[in-house]
Amino acid sequence: MEEVYQTYTQMFQHSLTGVVITNKDGMIIEVNPAFEKQTGLTESDFVGRLHKSLIIEEIIDQSAELQVFKEKKPCTLLQKIYNGKEVLVSAIPIKNREGEIVKVVSNILEVTVLNKLRNEIFQLEQEHEEVTRQLEELKSKKTVMHSMVAYDIKMKKVIDRALRVSQHESTVILYGESGVGKEVLVKLIHENSNRSDRPLIKVNCGAIPNDLLESELFGYEPGAFTGASTKGKIGLFEQASKGTILLDEIGEIPLHLQVKLLRVLQEFEITRVGGTKPIKIDARVIAATNQNLEDLIQKGGFREDLYYRLNIIPIHIPPLRERQNDIVPLTYHFINNIRLKYGINKIFSKEVLDNFQHYHWPGNVRELQNIVERLCIMIEKPIITTEEIKNEMTVPQQKDERQPESHIIDSDEISPAPDGAKSLKEHMELYEKQLIERALKEYSSIRAAAKALDVDASTLSRKVKKYSKF
Repeated sequence: MEEVYQTYTQMFQHSLTGVVITNKDGMIIEVNPAFEKQTGLTESDFVGRLHKSLIIEEIIDQSAELQVFKEKKPCTLLQKIYNGKEVLVSAIPIKNREGEIVKVVSNILEVTVLNKLRNEIFQLEQEHEEVTRQLEELKSKKTVMHSMVAYDIKMKKVIDRALRVSQHESTVILYGESGVGKEVLVKLIHENSNRSDRPLIKVNCGAIPNDLLESELFGYEPGAFTGASTKGKIGLFEQASKGTILLDEIGEIPLHLQVKLLRVLQEFEITRVGGTKPIKIDARVIAATNQNLEDLIQKGGFREDLYYRLNIIPIHIPPLRERQNDIVPLTYHFINNIRLKYGINKIFSKEVLDNFQHYHWPGNVRELQNIVERLCIMIEKPIITTEEIKNEMTVPQQKDERQPESHIIDSDEISPAPDGAKSLKEHMELYEKQLIERALKEYSSIRAAAKALDVDASTLSRKVKKYSKF
């Protein structure tokens, strides 16, 4: 019997669920430590108290134990405590041989955190539905301008520029890092032009071997070279007749072909490989590159006259890290596409979206699209949190390029601690003081300095006051 009692006592004391024991008079006679943790109340607040008096004093709003005494059967209900917490109480009667209730044992489970999570999930679902509704609304509009997701002012200016030039025949060149959406912008220009019902031919000049690029672009006559078709072949410029041709990675074109391309842009005619007769072409040319063509000119890798012929209407597409306001809308856009394509419906938590906005995105929009698809497919849970993405996404710790270089302070710029400072705490305080002093010199306000140091302005103000006494 002694061993049974000891086992019971250990279970009672170490249970992760709160336990309350009430006697036949409705008085609480014992609670375990988990009860105090679940409710935020102490043993003295409850033990020796009647459930009726706790309700009268508005410490609790109702009692499952009193319901057990009244109905003679177990009862489960949601109980509110005066400190704002909510707990789920499951009360079970303990009866003697005569069927009389001698005690009531209750399990207590806090639901405040659960309710908070439920509210957050509801809010995320509402936000998801609203953004999805806006995306569907944008898609329903006939204006081609809205075929691109662009909320950031920088990207809106890019689209405005593209739409203005789409109505004219001027040659356009798009500059931007890989993955920023150059092809999408080309499609926008083409579909909003007078050539929208004609072909859009895309050529990746860096993906075609140099010895084949000329015949691909300009075509060839029958028997022009070994292995050539006996019927000859028309080139991509001819295939783009009355339409648009995109010359992507224009900086990869070899110099000897740059001369011929210049002629195409000047004379609007091509000559097939192995042929002598010029062929008039009517194709609008759009070029794109992720390189600095001016640097290539200086290195002798690109013709200056071709550069000026192409650079009539330059459009610079900013990288994703410089258009932060587009990151979340694009994420929802890709989530919606995955829902339509695979029937997978996922929600990203606010923390994940915050991480996305602070990530560097070296692969730009293409990387974001790939990561969203990977997370939606590989993570089984309906709500994707930062905990779930650890195995599928590695976000390198690097400086945010949106922030100025002065945020980074080299250790060489920090003075060593004086001989009097021996403890680790003294070293750390001195280091922190020097960081703050440097930030205050470089920024015009406490708020700006706090942003640079990634702390709250109130925290920085308190530390400035602290170190001003040194």
